[in-house]
Amino acid sequence: MIALTIWLSFPEQTCCVDKAPGRAKLCVDLHELAKINPSLCDKLDFPKLNTSALLSLISLICPNCHGRKGGLKEDLICLILQFLYEAKYKNTLHILEQETKVFFNLNYLAEVMKLGELGKAEEYLGAFTDSADNKYSKAMFLEIQKLICLESTEWEVANPSGSLDNMSPKVKLHASVAMLAKKNPALKDKLKFPSMEKSRLLTLMKQSLAWWTSRTCNNSSSMENIPVVSYLCGTPSYFKNKFRKTGPRKKVINCKPNEINDISQCNALVLPDYCSEERIVRLTYSPSGDYILALAEDATHKLWTWSSSQNEFCKYTPRILKENIFPKPRLHQPQSGKTMKNEMAASVQNSTSCFAIKGSYLFSTSGGKIAVFDLKSFEKVGAFGSPTPMATYFIFIPGDLLAVGLDDGSIFIHCLSSRKVKEKLEGHDQKITCLAFSRCFNVLVSSDSDGKLCLWSTKSWVKLTSKNSTQKFCSRSNLESTSLVTHIQFDPYQIEILVVHEGWIGVHDARCLDCRVQWIPDESDTSITSATYSSDGEIIYVGFGSGFIKILDSKTLVTICRIDLTSVTQPSPSNIRLEVYPTVIAAHPSHLSQISAGLSNGKVIVLQPLWSRGWGETAPPEDDGDYPDDSDHSY
Repeated sequence: MIALTIWLSFPEQTCCVDKAPGRAKLCVDLHELAKINPSLCDKLDFPKLNTSALLSLISLICPNCHGRKGGLKEDLICLILQFLYEAKYKNTLHILEQETKVFFNLNYLAEVMKLGELGKAEEYLGAFTDSADNKYSKAMFLEIQKLICLESTEWEVANPSGSLDNMSPKVKLHASVAMLAKKNPALKDKLKFPSMEKSRLLTLMKQSLAWWTSRTCNNSSSMENIPVVSYLCGTPSYFKNKFRKTGPRKKVINCKPNEINDISQCNALVLPDYCSEERIVRLTYSPSGDYILALAEDATHKLWTWSSSQNEFCKYTPRILKENIFPKPRLHQPQSGKTMKNEMAASVQNSTSCFAIKGSYLFSTSGGKIAVFDLKSFEKVGAFGSPTPMATYFIFIPGDLLAVGLDDGSIFIHCLSSRKVKEKLEGHDQKITCLAFSRCFNVLVSSDSDGKLCLWSTKSWVKLTSKNSTQKFCSRSNLESTSLVTHIQFDPYQIEILVVHEGWIGVHDARCLDCRVQWIPDESDTSITSATYSSDGEIIYVGFGSGFIKILDSKTLVTICRIDLTSVTQPSPSNIRLEVYPTVIAAHPSHLSQISAGLSNGKVIVLQPLWSRGWGETAPPEDDGDYPDDSDHSY
C-alpha cells in the first residue's frame, strides 16, 4: 500500500514525462510485495479443481451427498441442467451432463454425429458408459466406429432394389445408435430430461447455502433434517425407475428366441428337384434375386427361376404375410437338354467346390479346371487353369480382375480381358479357403485352412497385415480343436468382416483384421456348417450340423430365432444319410428376411417368417387384458 500511495502522490508536473516505464516498474514491485505479504501468501494461486467450477460449487454446497437418490445435490443438479437448457448455454450444459452423468442427451449425441464430430460423440457416450458395460454399449461404440470409417471415405453403398426402406448407410447407423441407446440399461434411467417445477436457481441455492452454513457452524456431518424445498416435494419423476403413461400400455416382450419347430410356424418351400441327391456345397441368389443357383457335391449345377413379376411375393401386408406367398419356381432346363457339370478332381475327398457369377456367365470348379458356362443356354464356353495346384476359391474384383486362391496357399490375380496373370500373392502356407473384397478400403482378405487371415492392397498388391484368427480364442470343449476358416464375408458397409469357423464365428475390423467380437454356440450345438449376413447386415444366419439354423442380431450377437430344419424336411428313403442339415445358407439380396438353405440331402429350401417384423416376432397372443402394473416398456 505504501508503494501505491507514493505512486498516487506524484506531483502534477510529471504529466509531461513518459509514465509507462514507471508504471511497469511499480507493477513489478507490487507483484513482489504481494508475494512476500503474509496476509496474501495463501491466496495468490487460483484453486485447482478436478472438475468444472460449476460442479465444484455444487459439491461445496452439498457435501457428503454422493449416491443419495433424489437428494438435495441431485435436485440441485437437475435444476441447474434445466436452467442451462432454458438459457441455451449449450457448451456448459453438455459438459455438465458429462460430468454429472444425470441426463444423457440423445438429441445432442445425434446432433454431433450429424455434424460429423464423431470424436466428440464417442467422448460424450464414454462419459456415461463403456464398451465393456453391456452388449448395447459395445454395439453403440461399434456403430460410431462404422460412421468414422464411412466418413474417411466418400464411398456409399447403394441400397438393393426392393429394400424395405431407402435410408443411406449413414442414416441407418444414426438410427441404430438411437435405438441401441433406448435399449441400453446403462442409459435407460438417464434418457428423460429432468421434469421439475420452474423456479429461480437462486432460490434453491440460497436455501442450500443456508442449510450448509448451519451444518458447518455446528461442526456436524449428519444428513438428517435436510430442509424440504416446497416445489421439490416428493421424489422427482426423473429418478423413478418406472413411469406411468396415459393411453394403452405395451405388453412385456418375451426376450427368449423365437422357436420354429414346425412347418406351420414359418413360410417354407422346398424347391422342385428331380436331379441328384448329393449334398449342396454352394448356393447363391442372382444379384436381382430372380433365380437361385446351387452346386452339388457331384459337380452338378441346379438353377431355379421365376419371373420378376412373380418375385413380388415377398412384399409384406401390414401385419401377416399372405398365405400363398411363394410363386411356383421351376428347375430350369434349356431346350438343348444340356446340363452344367464341372470336371471333378481325381481325389473327391480333397476337392473344393466354388463358383462366381459375372453377368450371364458362370465361373465354376469342383476340383478340376475352372469352367465357364452360359447361364441361358448352359453351354460350356471355356475353361482355364490346371488340376494342380487346384483352385479352391475365386471372386471377381472391379477392374476386370479375377482373384483365384489355390490349395498350395498362393493367390493369382487374372486379368480377364488380356487373359494374363497380373499378380501372384504369396502369404499363406495352407489351402486358401475363402476370399473377400472391400470396395470401401480397396483391400482383399484371404483365409486359409490354418486359420490365417491376410490383408492385401488391391492398388499395389502388397500384403498390408496378417493375423491368426484363432490366436486368442478356443473352440468349445465338445468339438475337436480346429483352426479351419470355412467362410469370410464383408458386411454391406464393407468395413467389418465375418469370419466363420466350425466352432465359432468372429467379426473382425477390415482395416487391421483385429477381432472385435466373437460368438460361441451353446454346448448342445454341433459344428457350424455355414454362416452369412442378411443383405442389410442386421442379421447373421448360422447353420449347424444338428439340423438347426440360428438367427442372430449382428450388433449384439443375441439369438433372436432358432429354426429346426429336421421338422421341416425329411430324408428320402434312398439317401443313406440319417440326418438332414443345412450345408450352406444364402440370403436374398433385397428381401431382408428371406433365406435359402442347401441341405445335406441335395434339396434346397426357401424360408421366411410369417410375420412382417421379421424372425424375432412370434404370433401375437390374444389380448387377455393382463397387463403388468406400473411398467414402462418403451422401444
